[in-house]
Amino acid sequence: MSEINSLGSLSLLDIKKKVKQIKNQLPNEEKNIITYSKNFTLSLSNYCQNECGYCFYNFKVPKVDGQGNVVLLSNDHMRSLIQKALRFGCNEALLMSGERPESFKEVRNELLNRECREYIEFVVDICSYLLDLNILPHTNIGTLSYNELLRLKNFNASMGLMFESTSMRLFEKGGVHEKSLEKNPESRIEHIKNAGRLKIPFTTGILCGIGENFKERVHDLHLIKSIHEQYGHIQEVIIQNFIYKKGISYKPKKPISIKDMLKITGIARIIFENDIAVQVPPNLINGYEIDFIEMGANDFGGISPITLDYINPQKKWPQIDKLAKICRKKGFQLKERLPIYDKFITKEFCPENIKKRLDNINIDVK
Repeated sequence: MSEINSLGSLSLLDIKKKVKQIKNQLPNEEKNIITYSKNFTLSLSNYCQNECGYCFYNFKVPKVDGQGNVVLLSNDHMRSLIQKALRFGCNEALLMSGERPESFKEVRNELLNRECREYIEFVVDICSYLLDLNILPHTNIGTLSYNELLRLKNFNASMGLMFESTSMRLFEKGGVHEKSLEKNPESRIEHIKNAGRLKIPFTTGILCGIGENFKERVHDLHLIKSIHEQYGHIQEVIIQNFIYKKGISYKPKKPISIKDMLKITGIARIIFENDIAVQVPPNLINGYEIDFIEMGANDFGGISPITLDYINPQKKWPQIDKLAKICRKKGFQLKERLPIYDKFITKEFCPENIKKRLDNINIDVK
């Protein structure tokens, strides 16, 4: 608690100085590198057993601009997106969905129509198809069991699950997780630990501005660090700000500020030092990219030239060339990376099924 209080008392200038000291420990060739992944999204199903107050993606939330709900992504649409992704040189496919969509009869019926006995089989089949085309899958479909993670391991370059927040206050009446009892922190923590036990390169993160407070954010960052110290599998941590969307139930009286986001980003870098990448979604911090880089962010995550951000569809992805220009003006270099970081391309973390595809993939330096 005393460390949380001491971090909270730091000014942005103090944090920036500490961040600079940490970055100076890196080799010269790495100090000014900012990474991203050129990806596209396969939204498999937006049917979800949870009803989070901040979620626009859920099938129960009315959609605008012609967006429809997806019981199960059609084969034709999937193939069309994949062919387009190949033309645009996307190396990563983000497979996302609601949590446990198979708990709905509509999804189970559609799985039967596709001759799939279970949802995880459907996901594995897609991952296998992508790998045959030298596209690396990154799956984030909610909490899974140890055995489900094991089935996906050999077909994914990396996987992910957001911490969001472990605050139990969010489950109280009026909280954003009031109707999401299956989203309890213990299940998410166990999922991330199981990924560690299985040596799966992993992405997690916190969602800021959903009713949690500063101390709870810092607590969660320390918790992530403690899990990583035990298993060594966390590649990157996303620091994401909540953005209001029309149609959702949660609307904070005071949205989280850029200043608060800069502060928690800098504190994440201080906590993780240079061991874990700190990622900020560039479409949610437009105009402040360099400010976040100076506060320790060193990754912009997946940027898609062909699909939207399904969580924040009103926030368009930046053009990669434009983002690279912004970085160059301040002495930073934007570099494409794969969904598996270089240091995880080892026998322990990278299955042969993934490793044999890596030599066929080219990445672009801006």
